[in-house]
Amino acid sequence: MGVQLGSSGSSGGRRNVDSELNLIPFIDLLSVCILFLLMTAVWVEIAKMSAFSQGSSEVLVRHSDVSSLSDKKSTRDLELFVRNSGIEVRKNSRSIGVFQLDQLTDILINQAKTFSDPVNAQVTLLAADDVLYDQVMMALDALYSANFLKVNIGGLS
Repeated sequence: MGVQLGSSGSSGGRRNVDSELNLIPFIDLLSVCILFLLMTAVWVEIAKMSAFSQGSSEVLVRHSDVSSLSDKKSTRDLELFVRNSGIEVRKNSRSIGVFQLDQLTDILINQAKTFSDPVNAQVTLLAADDVLYDQVMMALDALYSANFLKVNIGGLS
């Protein structure tokens, strides 16, 4: 009589090597890995979007596949620089002056009258790092009150 391998009642003290594997944790892990890869692919596509440098006189486009995109400073009709000392307003890259928040709405309404179509004017709002959020929002509200609706917001270094 020979001893059969893998039989449960053998006299050799060996156990059955055939057992069921629980595949549910493996499927869960695989699902998480697939979701992670999908999210990473979305982040890579977002990273390809254009990023503009506001600090120098030239505007650079980096990591962009969009070749027709143009945002030169010469195309900006109105620029607002929000600092703690006040808000500098520039029209066509020429400084109009530095104003406080309570004066800004009236100044912008007067500037809107000089545009044939203020709704489509290219306006850029730049804020310094140490400026409070409320000041930026009040400047944005002043722009909307003056009917400037196309506003690009960026950081000021």
